[in-house]
Amino acid sequence: MTLCRMSYVDKRFNNLIRDPELYTRLNMKIKFRKNMRNIFCWFTARCKHLRQLDLTESVFGVKDFVNFLENCGRNLTHLRLSDCKSVNSYVLLKISEICKNLKELDLSGCERINDEGFSYLERLNGLGNLNLWNTYIKTQRLCKILRKNPRMRELHLLSMNGFNGLNIDAIVIELRNSCHNLEVIYLPHSCNLTSQGLYALADCKNLRKVTFPHFTRLITDDSLDRFLSSIQRLEEICLRFVDLTDRNLELLAQCKNLKMLYFLKR
Repeated sequence: MTLCRMSYVDKRFNNLIRDPELYTRLNMKIKFRKNMRNIFCWFTARCKHLRQLDLTESVFGVKDFVNFLENCGRNLTHLRLSDCKSVNSYVLLKISEICKNLKELDLSGCERINDEGFSYLERLNGLGNLNLWNTYIKTQRLCKILRKNPRMRELHLLSMNGFNGLNIDAIVIELRNSCHNLEVIYLPHSCNLTSQGLYALADCKNLRKVTFPHFTRLITDDSLDRFLSSIQRLEEICLRFVDLTDRNLELLAQCKNLKMLYFLKR
């Protein structure tokens, strides 16, 4: 808004604020719910070097957004579309074609994306941060995306209802096999993690933050012991409905980098 107002000072200021170097990061979340077509048009001429775009909760037409991407999205590394209800599978197709340099993609709350739409993410290979909270992706599709993006460091799957059909063990095993630099994993509330999945997580040596799902009945004391003793960099852990033993607590106390510990009792 400040730059927009400066453009009315005089001709010199108007020319100065058109410098594309001023528009490498663009945050339009929440504030702009109307006239997005005009806003996209205003920024198109200025965002030739755009790197980061945040449209969280914005309301826009698919065609207007795609036109903006075609003009300004070639260099994007960070794209946040959280709770953008108009985002659909066609949008993901265009993102996969245009935004080849993406490192972070937030699609949380984008419920209109189907399996074909998610398949387009397999065309990307540089993702390091992917947020799929409250979407309806399938296990096999997510595993294929992870296979194509070995640099994945953060994966957000936290959800109350969108992930009931996910095979969390299969996803965690794929993360162990394909994404060796994994640091953060937020698992969905309503899925089951077994000892097999926990053994795979124990092999993710760079893990710093992890949230367990509600259903952990099939986790054994031995697998939890191995996990807690293996993850030396652990900083944050949320244990949902896990029955901790004295040995578990001793191992938690040995996590020297631990800053946040959450317990949810049955």
